[in-house]
Amino acid sequence: MQGKIIGLDGEPIIKASSAYEAAGRRVNSQIHAPSMGPNRAIASAGNTLRNRTRHGYRNSLLLRSAINKNVTSEVGRGFTLLSTCKDTEFKKDINALWKVTSKQLDPWGNFNFGAILKIAVQARKTAGEVFVRRINRRINSGLKVPVQVELYESEMCPVNFNRRLSKSKRIVQGVEFHGRVKVAYWFYRSHPQDGLESASLHDLERVSARDVIHHYFPSRPSQVRAEVETAAALEKDRDFKEYDAAELTRKKERSAFTGFLYREDIGEEDEYCSATGRPLFDDGESGGYDSVERLEAGTMLRGVPGERLELFDGDNTGQGYKDWVRWQSLMLAAGQDIPHALLTGDWSGLNDRLVRAFMNEYRRDISFAQTNLSGFQLALGIWRWFVETAIATGVVSAPNYNLDQWFYLALDIRPDAFKHLHPEQDINARMKAVNSQHSNLESEAAEYGQDLTENMERNAEAIAEWQSICEKHNINPTELTGLFAQPNGGQSE
Repeated sequence: MQGKIIGLDGEPIIKASSAYEAAGRRVNSQIHAPSMGPNRAIASAGNTLRNRTRHGYRNSLLLRSAINKNVTSEVGRGFTLLSTCKDTEFKKDINALWKVTSKQLDPWGNFNFGAILKIAVQARKTAGEVFVRRINRRINSGLKVPVQVELYESEMCPVNFNRRLSKSKRIVQGVEFHGRVKVAYWFYRSHPQDGLESASLHDLERVSARDVIHHYFPSRPSQVRAEVETAAALEKDRDFKEYDAAELTRKKERSAFTGFLYREDIGEEDEYCSATGRPLFDDGESGGYDSVERLEAGTMLRGVPGERLELFDGDNTGQGYKDWVRWQSLMLAAGQDIPHALLTGDWSGLNDRLVRAFMNEYRRDISFAQTNLSGFQLALGIWRWFVETAIATGVVSAPNYNLDQWFYLALDIRPDAFKHLHPEQDINARMKAVNSQHSNLESEAAEYGQDLTENMERNAEAIAEWQSICEKHNINPTELTGLFAQPNGGQSE
């Protein structure tokens, strides 16, 4: 037992080693991995990450492209909201009201619901979060339903505002809790970084949580505020941009030189150029050939009589540069959860099967956000404010609303449909799915972001109008061919 440490049980204590090699002292010993709770991590780095992402969006081509394309994929032209309330009269009235209110939500009158949705999603992609505040208007405001919404950037709710109000109430990063329930948000009255007005914690306004939508996606449980989605890609984007700019500058500077004329030996008698009489060497005053001058593209550096020409290889970008650039952009695409081809526009080496595979995977991730973030948080939240206000102001009738609110709030959220990757195959597959009872017309219309009933109404109106026109001009529709031919030759089965 000599040289060993003995435990209380009389047995030698064996030094424990990690079960994971990656957690050992030898591996990754240089990695700084602090232990931080979800809210402390955001408090220490959230503002910096947000500012750097916005700077990157303003200045980085690939970062801006990734954010814009992800936003466009998620929002498209906007969402179609349709009430699915089983009260037919209420459903008809509320859907008609929404078609008007969706164009009146912006207090400034600049945007409709679809544009507000896109701005909010872009703010989430760029800053990690955005706040939507309900604004109640007067009944005589001229609005169909007296409610509007206003978007607040992340800075409007101070992440460094923490208070203990009572034993059960506290404010964590600008959000007030009663126990574990969010009850209010604290906002600056004006943007603290706009410079228009001085803002301090004394200028905060308490807004009930019922009037606020916090649009964000926490990366860890119990996270009050969100991290920027680009956090993992920022450093790589900066290094890539700086290296690419340096390579471009190097090549641009080299392009000014075409070549160099020289000879092996220079005699003592070669002090002056025999052609021009100018001194061959600069003594600091004479301005000889080796003095520094501003060069223009195509400049040929002069040597001395008897020299020979050596042209520069200005097109050489360095060994492996192309492969390096591609690998860096692949990592940036991975960090932004976007297909590399979609980010860069480089579709080389791809076929339709590969494109279908990675686009389907990409769209699965987008569909999650459409359903659970922009759909559940934004669309459903704004719809709820709209329905509540319409009922409270008597615009629509909803008996026993307080007893069963979700009966009247039932909603079908239909995002803008993705275009077909292969139109003929995709449409035929949908038709077979309906015919084999694996799907139905209503579900397929929802996939297209459309209202089936409205589609059928429009189709019926178009057919009736077409038949009326044919009768007016004494045309038998069944005898028409080509574009105007009816299915099955105009004969009923």
